[in-house]
Amino acid sequence: MTIDHPRNCATATSGAADRPRTAGSFTPRITPAQRRALLAGARDPIGLLPKSVNLRTLASLADIGYVGLDQSRDVLRGQEATRDALDVWGGALTEDGWQRARAEGAGRFRIVVVGCGKAKQDRRVTAGAMYVGTFHGSCRETAKALLQDGGRQYILSAAHGLLDLSTQIDPYDITVGDPGSVSADFVQAQVRERGIESAEVTVLAGSKYVALARHSWPDLEAPLAGAGGIGEMKQRLSQIRLAARAEAGQER
Repeated sequence: MTIDHPRNCATATSGAADRPRTAGSFTPRITPAQRRALLAGARDPIGLLPKSVNLRTLASLADIGYVGLDQSRDVLRGQEATRDALDVWGGALTEDGWQRARAEGAGRFRIVVVGCGKAKQDRRVTAGAMYVGTFHGSCRETAKALLQDGGRQYILSAAHGLLDLSTQIDPYDITVGDPGSVSADFVQAQVRERGIESAEVTVLAGSKYVALARHSWPDLEAPLAGAGGIGEMKQRLSQIRLAARAEAGQER
C-alpha cells in the first residue's frame, strides 16, 4: 500500500555531503532497531518518532538522512539535527525516511481516539489534563499501550471535537448529542485539516462517540462496542492493555 504522508518532512543533518541516499544506486543497510524506529515514525501522522527510540538510534538515522527535526514547529524549522538537538526535541522522518519506511513495509499511521469525560478540572488546563474520571483514565492508559510502537492519541470532545493532548481548554458541561455539541461534519473537517483521513483508527469510548467518529473513519475499530456497562468496558480495556504489552514485549 502506498502511503501519502502528511505535510511535515524533517530536515536532516547538514554538512554531510557524502551521506548515502536512498535515491541513488546505494541503499544504506539498517539495523533491526533502526528499522523499528522508522516503522514507528511512519505510524505517526507527521512522522514523529516515539520517545521510546533511544538517542543512539535517532542520531544514527540522522547520519544517513532518514531522521531530522520536526519541521512543523517554527522553532526547529531549518535547524540542524545534531545529537544535542535530537536529545532535546526528538526526531521526525525526512522525505528519505518516509521512502525507506515504505520500502520496509510501513502500514498506515495509527491513531487512538479517546472520548472526553464528565469529571473535569475546574480551571483551564490542557486537554490531556482536563478529564479526571477513572474510565477516561483507563482509556488513556490503554491508548498509550496500543501506541507503544508509534502513533498519535487524540481526545474527542463534545464541545471542541478532535483535541490534541496539549491544547488548552476550559471546563465545560456538555456531552455528544446535546444542543451545541459538535457535529459529525465538524469533526470530519478537523480530520481533513490534519490530513489523517487514511489513518488506522481505534476509538475507546461509548457508542455516541464512536458514531461521531465513524462519520470520518468508516472502518474504525471500536473494541468497547456492545459492552454491557462501564464495568465490562474497563475489563475489556484491561485485556487490551495486557495483550498490547505482551505483543510489544515479544517484538522486542
